[in-house]
Amino acid sequence: MTNYKTPRRGLDHPGVIIVLVIVGVCSLIAGVIWHEPLMRLVGRGDSKSGQQVSPPGSQTKQLWTCGMHPQVIREVPGLCPICEMELTPVQSGGSSTGTASSGERKVKYWWDPMMSPPYVSQEPGKSPMGMDLIPVYEDEIIAGPAVMIDPVVVQNMGVRIASVVEGPLRVSIRATGYLEEPEPNHLDINLRVAGWIQKLHANIDGMRINQGDPLFDLYSPALQVAMQELAAARKSMQNPNAAATAPSDIMRAAYDAARRKLELAGVDQAQIEEIEKADRVPDVVTFRSPMTGHLTEKKVYEGAAVEAGQLVLRLADNSTMWIDLRIFEHQLSLVKIGQNVKATVEAMPGKEFDGEVIFIHPHLDEMTRTALVRIAIPNSDLQLRQEMYATVRVESEVAERAILVPREAVIDTGERQVALVAVSGATFEPRRVMLGAAANDGMVQVVSGLAPGEAVVTSGQFLLDSESRMKEAIQKHLSANLLQPRSENGTMMAATQPETQPAAEIIAGAWTPEVDLAFVEYLKIAEILGAKQEAPTAVDPASFIDTTKLLADQSTGEVQALADAVNQAASALAGKPIEEQREAFKKLGDAMIALAQRVPPSNAVAEKLFIAYCPMAPGSWLQTQEQIRNPFYATSMKRCGEIKGVLR
Repeated sequence: MTNYKTPRRGLDHPGVIIVLVIVGVCSLIAGVIWHEPLMRLVGRGDSKSGQQVSPPGSQTKQLWTCGMHPQVIREVPGLCPICEMELTPVQSGGSSTGTASSGERKVKYWWDPMMSPPYVSQEPGKSPMGMDLIPVYEDEIIAGPAVMIDPVVVQNMGVRIASVVEGPLRVSIRATGYLEEPEPNHLDINLRVAGWIQKLHANIDGMRINQGDPLFDLYSPALQVAMQELAAARKSMQNPNAAATAPSDIMRAAYDAARRKLELAGVDQAQIEEIEKADRVPDVVTFRSPMTGHLTEKKVYEGAAVEAGQLVLRLADNSTMWIDLRIFEHQLSLVKIGQNVKATVEAMPGKEFDGEVIFIHPHLDEMTRTALVRIAIPNSDLQLRQEMYATVRVESEVAERAILVPREAVIDTGERQVALVAVSGATFEPRRVMLGAAANDGMVQVVSGLAPGEAVVTSGQFLLDSESRMKEAIQKHLSANLLQPRSENGTMMAATQPETQPAAEIIAGAWTPEVDLAFVEYLKIAEILGAKQEAPTAVDPASFIDTTKLLADQSTGEVQALADAVNQAASALAGKPIEEQREAFKKLGDAMIALAQRVPPSNAVAEKLFIAYCPMAPGSWLQTQEQIRNPFYATSMKRCGEIKGVLR
């Protein structure tokens, strides 16, 4: 048998080595050729340049706008179709900070909205009431895209920053009213028996009366009888022989009845005791003041006959005064019974009086939407008088712990309340907020939208808010593909055609050849001013002035008035430098438009007259072509303006 030896095919075989070398060379060549396409396919950057290649659709489209007309938004650079100024690039404000880069919602702060005021915290947990804090996400309160502005520009804009603080919320109410004498401190002196006023001691209205001072002396037959009965009963009780004829209890009852009769007649105890001690019954009874005050009304005179039940005098005690205020319904929750207040009166400037709220009326006036609040003020020195004008300041602590910002930090449109939050030194974020009560020191309560420690803009926020609104408008234009269409030469196409002005008010039969001459001369001046003038020179309006003067002299009525107005405006151009002539041309344009609407020129002047308007000047003028030729500027902004109407 013959033995055959199998040849070895290992890695050290020459054929295998050659194959491996060929495969390696091919791989290297393929890697060099297909490296960049493969890296782009997987989203990796070019290794040679070190730049990152963004995935498709992630590039932000560069837009261009006009600084004078921000409504113009272009996808390519060029000139503004309105004023022919060079368009400037719109700076990208970056992505909104309302969401995290990973797509997850970002928590701005935690709060408990059930508390009053709401409890806000930078960390999760529980509120003082033991409730779990609810997260507030950034996308719930962000009011627009963030704005990034160069720090130098921020400084030039005068942007000022203030911190959101937390502290007590004190609210002050200022109201006015009039001083009144308290109703319970009034006292009427009425007679219980008939008689005559023998002597009137309180005889001057307003006089000061102390308690116990005599008011008047009254002679009354009924009182005479009662006093004589008292005297007789007293003598009987004191006479030892009287006990044999009448029991002592009967005499005591007669004595008590006589005293009671005098008490019911209005005689006080001190006078009754004087009557008892007197040897003889007095002719009159002196009635004395039961209080300290002043006489407000005197109903009788000395010697007058009076009847039982008749009002004689009226007294008032003004040691305490009232101030009746009218408080609006939205402020009533800040006023409580027993609350201390401060009051001032015009009669004593610089002096404050301490008062107290003693009454709040339960009803609301339906016309003024106010309620009566009554203040009591001590008047021990009697300096306060009825009907004085008083100003009251009521201070109330609404909450011991509230979030406060300066009032000027919030832009309030009535439906939208926005604060600009300084996220960093150059980035500002509009934030929707909800306001509460306004504090005394210019601060205002923020119910939601801000957290303590954040920084808000207090000056320049309107410019920042307008910048954010413009960026938001651009984003909406891009998302809805609302960019204005452009013609093939790159200019923006007009969305609408100018309306032809009606000729219903033309004055019939008022046209004369001088009308055409006036418009011809005017259009010559408009053509000169509307052309670009590198070295502008003043125009000569002499011929135009003579023509309008001739038109005014030959016209009557309304046409004459219109021609006079044109002549006066034209005369303002004479002898002026070109800059002042351009300014005076505004008034001339208004006068010529008014004349053209009432007395239009014939077709020999122009088949159509376009009424143009420039919002930057501002001013209006007439021209014969549709393309804007602005007469108010020399070289720049010659296309600034729009056609407002067409005559004929």
